[in-house]
Amino acid sequence: MMTPLIPTATGILLALSVYHLDAADGFSFPSYGTHHVHTTLMSWSDDSDGSYRSAPSRGGSTRQKSGRGRNAKSGQSRREDYATTNGRRTKSNRHSKESIRNPNNNFRYVDEYDLSNNYDDNRNDRMIQQQRLTNSIGCPLFGTCPGCVVDNYVADIDIIKSAQLYFSSSSIQKHILSSSRGQRSRGRSFDDANDDEEFYQIKVPSSITQWRTQAKLAASSDKKWSRDSGCKIGLYQRNSHDVLPIADCQVHHPSINQAVDAIVKATREVRTPAYQEDTGHGLLRYVQCQVELSTGKVCLTLVMNAEKLKDCQPHLSYLVKELKRSEPKLWHSIWCHCNNSAGNAIFARDSTRWHPVEGPPYIREKLPGADPDSHEGLLYFSPMVFRQANYEGFGEIAKQVREAIPNGSKVCELYAGVGLLGLSALLHHGKLAEQYNEPDGGIQWLRCSDENPENYRCFERAVSSMPVKITGRFPKHFQKDTRKIDKSPKKSNKPDKELSIKDLMESMMSDASDEYIPPAVEPSEKVTYLQASAAAAINKGQALGADVLIVDPPRKGLDEPVLRQLCQPFNPNQMYAEKPNVLSHIPRHTINWVNDVRTLIYVSCGFDALARDCDQLLSSNAGWKIESATGYVLFPGSNHVETVVVLRR
Repeated sequence: MMTPLIPTATGILLALSVYHLDAADGFSFPSYGTHHVHTTLMSWSDDSDGSYRSAPSRGGSTRQKSGRGRNAKSGQSRREDYATTNGRRTKSNRHSKESIRNPNNNFRYVDEYDLSNNYDDNRNDRMIQQQRLTNSIGCPLFGTCPGCVVDNYVADIDIIKSAQLYFSSSSIQKHILSSSRGQRSRGRSFDDANDDEEFYQIKVPSSITQWRTQAKLAASSDKKWSRDSGCKIGLYQRNSHDVLPIADCQVHHPSINQAVDAIVKATREVRTPAYQEDTGHGLLRYVQCQVELSTGKVCLTLVMNAEKLKDCQPHLSYLVKELKRSEPKLWHSIWCHCNNSAGNAIFARDSTRWHPVEGPPYIREKLPGADPDSHEGLLYFSPMVFRQANYEGFGEIAKQVREAIPNGSKVCELYAGVGLLGLSALLHHGKLAEQYNEPDGGIQWLRCSDENPENYRCFERAVSSMPVKITGRFPKHFQKDTRKIDKSPKKSNKPDKELSIKDLMESMMSDASDEYIPPAVEPSEKVTYLQASAAAAINKGQALGADVLIVDPPRKGLDEPVLRQLCQPFNPNQMYAEKPNVLSHIPRHTINWVNDVRTLIYVSCGFDALARDCDQLLSSNAGWKIESATGYVLFPGSNHVETVVVLRR
């Protein structure tokens, strides 16, 4: 029977740090007093991601703000050591009696409950991960359907092998934080502790079946020589535009399969003509199905080969009426999108092509990290905004992102979409601040940006659904959406106020003090959204003063202006600023717009672009080091991996 390690004092912990049980028992404690348990068959760690989960000391909370001070003489930002506490990184308390330093200079907090509380939970999590990695999807169409490249061993795909080779290469290993390397080694058995390939961790964040809650499918004529015989719905076969029906797809949410079956039957009943690519005739081109997880209902978008809504009639009215008659409880809402352009684009870029037909304008989903039994926040999605196909799985990515943000940070999110990552982090840290009775805890401010105007409207509704004590903003009363698509958030025509000589002198005097104390954040400025591209947002000062920058770019990777700013070294001579008008006396081309960013969280959906961007970041003199890299099999069956890389400097 294993004797528990009870850390009662630092001296005992250090003495026990090299203690090992008899090898015949099959268990051992790794060095440095860690409380991981290893067997000869597999190793388990206290957290599912192999990291340490630490508890606060009994003398009180160890959570502190991560705000940095400035040294007046050197101009260098003070460096703090961080510890993982309560599932996130916080500044460590150097004088805590129950914290010990290991040789890698990272603190950890030890509590007797850590020895047993998570053992069973994380053993189960490891078993679930193993099952997901080895189980079969069991699709009868595998081999003919182009949707999946593997039917079992969903992580055994080319893109993950490429990622493992990349992160195990010497050119990347030399840029990994030494503390991260040591932590990874202690999370594995001694036999593979030197296997650098395992630095890149692989996770399957959801079930490998029924995970897809959004699907875009093509339509074609059910019978080759009859346009009015209805439509068949499915995916294009490989290297062709012949539609393969995929009834009862194993990765689709059951509501999507039910919706596709209803659409096929309805088009046959009312004789909806399918679009014919060779002639340009016909009407129904594509369908998009989005499932609202809380209700299982489907938001359906019918993509029609027409320029205007009136050109879809009377077929559209007949089809909608039949869909409502056959499946009255299935539909959340029905939209029509007019796209008569040539080519393979499913949606036209013109926002006036979207037309609501039936139902409410937004799907609502629980904000990742919110308590499902309380009203802590919702996310709003319309068909006009980007939504992850595996919403449940992406919630695990959001969990890693919010736990990588130090307490008290100022956060900027580029490519934010509807604000999922940023708002999830805001809620998480706000709840922890309330739990530990820290009025000034949590995220100090959050700035999100994206160029789609519909994202802004969804974001504002999401913020209004969150607790006022976390957002600092009272809920807005939104008028009924009249779907004037050309509406955009009001922009002030007033230029940024130029600083007076008095304001400039006061700012310089405050910067010359031992520690810069920024002014209190106005409630209206704690959570903001800028409608702009990532490059434009950076140049407008969106990341000024931010400690943490979150980027979730499309497959092409970071825009060149964003990457160029992140490759610039820290400028100790640039005064601290949170707004661009404070730096109005400096030529704009010399400003480092990300000067205060110390944590970069890169969420990638295109690994080739990620590798290219990481090469530039690490080879620059900006001081970036990789703390962790995690690959998520977000779309089991496909040759795709979502990667989260956390960089510090």
